[in-house]
Amino acid sequence: MKFAWRLMGGAALMLLLVLGLARAEVRGRQLTSAEEAALFSLADLGPVDLSVKTLPVEVYVSPESELNECRRLLAQAWEQVQRFYAQMGVNLIYAHGGATPGSLAPARRLRIELLPDKEWLNKSYQAFNVEPPFRLRFLQVCRDKCAFAHLPLSTVHVSYKRFKDAEFSADPREAGRNRKWVANLLIHELGHLLGLYHYREFTDDPVARAPKVRGQPNFMGLNITHRLTLGYSEAQRRLVHSYLSQGKVFQQYRQVDFDPLRYLELVKRYNNFHEPLPKLAKMAQKVKKGQPRTFDGADDDDDDD
Repeated sequence: MKFAWRLMGGAALMLLLVLGLARAEVRGRQLTSAEEAALFSLADLGPVDLSVKTLPVEVYVSPESELNECRRLLAQAWEQVQRFYAQMGVNLIYAHGGATPGSLAPARRLRIELLPDKEWLNKSYQAFNVEPPFRLRFLQVCRDKCAFAHLPLSTVHVSYKRFKDAEFSADPREAGRNRKWVANLLIHELGHLLGLYHYREFTDDPVARAPKVRGQPNFMGLNITHRLTLGYSEAQRRLVHSYLSQGKVFQQYRQVDFDPLRYLELVKRYNNFHEPLPKLAKMAQKVKKGQPRTFDGADDDDDDD
């Protein structure tokens, strides 16, 4: 494998920070500090409806020749996506998407767009409101990205060419693996549209405390090119169902107008969560403890996501 693919996903948090982009903030009503703290606490999600949820997902594949191979892989890849979410109690209904989106809504109807690279860039400019003077900087920030999930738009944009160039094998015998990578990508990005943030965003949240199911890599990790079947935690399943049933997680997102950056900021503040130490800081800690390690794949947090 050439490298572990780093997904920015729906939050695109560092992207917004680096670009310094600002959007008009349309939030829910002004809360008192006590109300805000209670709302954004993840210690108690309250009653969570875990019954099976049905969710239509429009899937649009550009008719451009760049996507010919994608159309051949997609049917079987989508079956894998449906099986994964069925285990979580989410019944995804495939809906053929036209060039123009249908009536989309958070937690009600989602959309995936698999696009030629040029169109993917143009749609990313629009979704992030990147004005022409900032577009060169945007290209630098997203040069190793292939997909963005835009929670306010209920839409995932994917550059199929970027993903293919980064991860696919040219060996015809590896067609099954390539199809699996596409499915893993869609599983991960849909997770963002279901209210989830990256696994290991924090070191002490409910997801980090119970990260895996039977040793499977977590589907919201930063590396999704695994031969193993992806897994999820019970905490993630409850977060998804709280979001889809318009429970507490949905109310949290609605309060911040479905802005993932603001959401994570408040979740971190009111739960006293901590972000992972940078790798250099971890290495320094190990040296102090008499456990110096340098280049060791097992030392990379993302290797076993």
